[in-house]
Amino acid sequence: MTQQLEAKFVNEWLLMNHPNALQWRRVRLGPLPKVDLSRMFMVTQNWIDAIFLENDTVYMLEAKLRQESAGIGQLLLYDDLFRQTPEFAQLKEYPRKLILLCFRDIPSVREQCPKYEIEYVVYRPK
Repeated sequence: MTQQLEAKFVNEWLLMNHPNALQWRRVRLGPLPKVDLSRMFMVTQNWIDAIFLENDTVYMLEAKLRQESAGIGQLLLYDDLFRQTPEFAQLKEYPRKLILLCFRDIPSVREQCPKYEIEYVVYRPK
C-alpha cells in the first residue's frame, strides 16, 4: 500500500515540476545477476522511485512518506549502483543530482542532506 501511495506522490510531483523531462519510474539499479540466479535476486534488487534526465543532468529521486532518514542512505547506495546498471551505461558519466522527496519536513533529516549533496524537497499534495 505504501509503495502505491509513494508512486502517486512521485508521479504528481514529477508532473508538476518536470513534465517534459525524460523519466523512468520505479527503476531497478545495479548489475544484472546471472540468468540462473535471477529469480532468487528479484527480492534483493534495489529499486529507486524515479530517475529523470534534464539539462544533461541525471536526477535520482527517492520519495519517503515515512522513515525519511532511510532515504539518505538509499540515495547514496543508488548513486553508486547507477554506474553499474547496464541500462544506463550511456548516462553513467553524466553529472548526477540526488533528491529526497518527503511528505513532511523533518528538521534532522533536512539538516543532514546538504552534507551528502542531497536536495531535500518537501511536497504536500493538494
